[in-house]
Amino acid sequence: MTPACHLRTPIIAISRHIAAAFCTTLLASGAAAQESASVAETRPGLCSNPQNLISSQIESGITEGGDIRLESGRGSIAVNGDAILTDGVSASRGNFRIDAQQGRFERASNSLSLDGGIEYSGGGARIRSDRALLSYLYGRVEFSQAMFELGNGAARGSAGLLRINQSGTLRLESADYTTCPPGQNDWVFTAREINLDTDNGVGEARGLKLRFKGVPILYAPYLSFPISAKRKTGFLIPDPGQSSINGFDISVPWYWNISPAYDATLTPRILTRRGIQLDTTFRYLTPRSSGEAQVAHLPDDDLTGLDRTLLRWTNTTDFGGRWRAFADITDVSDSNYLEDLGGSLASASVTHLNRSLGVGYFGEHWRADARVTNFQTIDEIIGGEDLPYRILPGISVSGRWADLPGGFSFELDSEATRFDRSVGVTGNRMHFAPRLSLPIEGNGAYIKPSVAWSLTHYQLDENDTVTDRSQSRSLPIVSIDAGLKFERDTGHGRYRQTLEPRLYYVHVPFRDQDALPVFDTIQPITSIEQLYRENRFIGIDRIGDTDQVTLGLTSRLLRKQTGETVVTATIGQNRNLSTRSVTLPGVAPLGGNSSDYIAELAVNVWGNWNVDFAQQWNTENSRTSRSEVRLQYQPGRRRVVNLSYRFRRDSVEQGDISWSWPLASRWNLVGRYNYSFRENKPLERFFGIEYESCCWALRVVSRRFIRNRDGTSDSIVSLQLELKGLMSVGDPVNELLERGILGYRSTTD
Repeated sequence: MTPACHLRTPIIAISRHIAAAFCTTLLASGAAAQESASVAETRPGLCSNPQNLISSQIESGITEGGDIRLESGRGSIAVNGDAILTDGVSASRGNFRIDAQQGRFERASNSLSLDGGIEYSGGGARIRSDRALLSYLYGRVEFSQAMFELGNGAARGSAGLLRINQSGTLRLESADYTTCPPGQNDWVFTAREINLDTDNGVGEARGLKLRFKGVPILYAPYLSFPISAKRKTGFLIPDPGQSSINGFDISVPWYWNISPAYDATLTPRILTRRGIQLDTTFRYLTPRSSGEAQVAHLPDDDLTGLDRTLLRWTNTTDFGGRWRAFADITDVSDSNYLEDLGGSLASASVTHLNRSLGVGYFGEHWRADARVTNFQTIDEIIGGEDLPYRILPGISVSGRWADLPGGFSFELDSEATRFDRSVGVTGNRMHFAPRLSLPIEGNGAYIKPSVAWSLTHYQLDENDTVTDRSQSRSLPIVSIDAGLKFERDTGHGRYRQTLEPRLYYVHVPFRDQDALPVFDTIQPITSIEQLYRENRFIGIDRIGDTDQVTLGLTSRLLRKQTGETVVTATIGQNRNLSTRSVTLPGVAPLGGNSSDYIAELAVNVWGNWNVDFAQQWNTENSRTSRSEVRLQYQPGRRRVVNLSYRFRRDSVEQGDISWSWPLASRWNLVGRYNYSFRENKPLERFFGIEYESCCWALRVVSRRFIRNRDGTSDSIVSLQLELKGLMSVGDPVNELLERGILGYRSTTD
């Protein structure tokens, strides 16, 4: 559980690339080369005495065993053991190398000093400095007036002093850092002093400044921060925003590292038109449980006069032995909380909040769970018998056994559920459904006959509308699913085309179910998947009488060399062999001898063009019931245009266009316009512009969207400044663009 902290990225880079490159590579290699040194000449810790090594290198120029190589143009050794190296000095081992014009080894201090034109490379880091000191006695490496590059030039900086100690600490004095190329310091991160403790994963900085285009945008006299996955208490990056309804909106999160198993984030949020909200999120991770609890409270909202509160708790507990418990509970103080304080089109469409507790078992063949579920209905229009039922409790047990003797497969689904509500019929439902099937597969063909028995029993509570409290339904279900697959080469052998016909037959006899209650059953929208389901309803309160054949055909065109699918086309229809009588209350029985035609087409044309098309055609009245089409043009990573249209008779008719397109080498235009033709108004629209250089990006987006279920709109202007490799300031605009523009890729990606 690591808190988000944008400042951590460059510090990790500095500590890992420099400290690891110098301390572990250079100093450890010196220790490795001393394995043959006498005990009397060896110091404890990371760094060993290099006297024998240096003496032998001056004489031979080669490390015995090949662990380290030290060369110089000329060298001399004094009687006291000091050594002077001139005419170029070079030390190397593995992928590291350090060069200097001259060097000196001092026996008394057990150190090697290098001067003039020092260059170090290795471990993804490059260092240039005037002077370097390798102190083996104290386990220290120092570079004076150092210029460094990290990640093969992806980041660079300088330091008056760069010191790495064997204790795992890195110290930088008078340091600066940027990811901009040389001569283009658009942003620079400077500090008077930086200390990085790589062992403990903690860093400290003093005199911290951040300049953008020469203008200071951040200053901190002291800052403590994590430089690893270890968590650390402190402030995170603020999140500012602007809304026409809420006014100026800024959140300043503070992270609290309570213990290795617990943490919390306290986020004061200032909304200039509403007041101050405090959002507290507590997380825990124990050997058996993990979860999150959130409390957000806005006292005395200035616009509504209400106290606004959100409570949320999620939990998963593993008891071992395949037993688990779970919880998912959300509660808000009023029906408009998510609309007013959620800030998205999705929040306006939420009608119920889930509250459930349960326990489950997950075995090799068996799966069982028991749960209690309640809902908070936040859409005030929904009431009476339209309210969802409470499940108090629901117990389900299922089993799956494949590859039984004779090739048979057996499945079992069962449940016992208590449905409760303040209005309408309530009671218990028990369901038991075993199934036996015999799947047979051959070369390019398969057939799967199946037989099942569905037994459902209701024990209802006393009610003025209930005439028979005990009711049952029992019926068999027989189905046969069969298909073929033909292949051929086409396009002069470049493509492979398939033809995959499928036949699905299902028979369910009629049972009068008008007296049975409807607890959780609906009639879904017709789709390709729905054509191949045994029950035309979702849920078990109604099982449709069925005697029908489904005929379907799928064809694919694939590139033989890559296996990439170029075209996929599918069409299907149900043919009814008898009249269907079972229906939901208030819904007329389905007529006709066949279902609508369902067709889907997906085409990847010329690599840059993609087309997805779905059509539902009613054969009785010869008109379209549902239609969806999407066209995407994406000729490059940052170039994409999407056009889409959705139609559902008597329900939805919307058009949508979104794009991300460069105006120039560094300027990018982004936007989306979602319009409802049925309501004659836009649902969501945003327009923005991005500027991107090699080391920073700026995004400005103006957005207007429906905030409330009553159609009330809100306008927001968002700004995000991204300093690559360092931090991001402002609204997370890139997240909005990724959700709203299919195929959009941010600079972070």
